[in-house]
Amino acid sequence: MADSGTSPTFRPTLVRRVLLVAGALMLTAGCSTASGGTDAAATPSPWPVAGRKLQKPETLLGLPSSSSRELTGVPESRLEDLKRQVGELTSAVAWAYGGETEDADAVLISGVSGTVADPAGAVSRALQPYRISDVRPVAAGPLGGEARCGRGRTEEGSHLTVCGWADPQTIGVVALVSSHPQGDLTSKFHQAREEMQRPPA
Repeated sequence: MADSGTSPTFRPTLVRRVLLVAGALMLTAGCSTASGGTDAAATPSPWPVAGRKLQKPETLLGLPSSSSRELTGVPESRLEDLKRQVGELTSAVAWAYGGETEDADAVLISGVSGTVADPAGAVSRALQPYRISDVRPVAAGPLGGEARCGRGRTEEGSHLTVCGWADPQTIGVVALVSSHPQGDLTSKFHQAREEMQRPPA
């Protein structure tokens, strides 16, 4: 169907799809099944931990930065909760990428750096608000720490994979939204996390 050209109907499916993720944050906080305790997937990091900070990449996973306030507002709405989980905040980032067409994939990121006293508990709390289930440990990748991922669907039926990490100095979440079935996105999560790391000064 041709686009009528009026702004209220611009990218309706994508905007509703991602905003439903945001709406689910407050309505389904109990749906996540992440648990505390020892995380077998936690790995030591070969990267220097001291002074880690996060950045907003110009592109992420090859996707362009979004200029849509509807999209960027979703991860921004999670940022204050993440900030409360760190001491001595040193950086904070929240943005969206992709979503330039009705059926395009979108990636939403949020993260903070500072002092993280309980990485295992922090990653569990970071994922709790999302509309996902079967949250389980995954390999943390070269940056180490604790990492978990879960899957779900938006109310409109789009596919959703959300991964979170926490290490002694950073906490972050990467949410990948697609209208198509999603395979194992652990490697994409690792790549996005690395792209969010600010290079050492």
